[in-house]
Amino acid sequence: MRTKLLLITLILIGTAVGQPPPMDGRMNPQNMDAVRIWKLTEVLELTEDQVVTFLPLVQIHERKLRKIQGEMVALSKEAHAVREKGDVNQKQVDKFIKKYAEKQSQIHKIKNDFVKSLPDHLTPEQQLLYLGFETRFRSELREYMKNERRGLKKPTKRDKKR
Repeated sequence: MRTKLLLITLILIGTAVGQPPPMDGRMNPQNMDAVRIWKLTEVLELTEDQVVTFLPLVQIHERKLRKIQGEMVALSKEAHAVREKGDVNQKQVDKFIKKYAEKQSQIHKIKNDFVKSLPDHLTPEQQLLYLGFETRFRSELREYMKNERRGLKKPTKRDKKR
């Protein structure tokens, strides 16, 4: 009996020690949004007045986009369900294509309206930085996540040249 208890204890300790460390909420979407806003503020070198006026507009803009993207996901799930039933006809497909195109059009309009409103809140240099910010941020985030998975430190300039 004592041997079995010792064996079970060793197995439990072994599995507990063998678990990967907790992520501490690093991949939490709220944390990612906070990092993105912080980085945006840093890259654009926003003044306090700009932070008060511009950042809420950015957040409202992103909420609108997320809402429509959520609707597109629901539309995709609905189309998948129709396909799973197996009875698909062109009329149904045309309906989904029309809805999808409308959602894409809404996204384009929201983005276009927001970009056109940039001169009201940012300097010309900040506007140009903002236009390229999303691409650069995603690229840096992708690189960070790739290195994080591998357990690497941030690559040095010398490593990048190789």
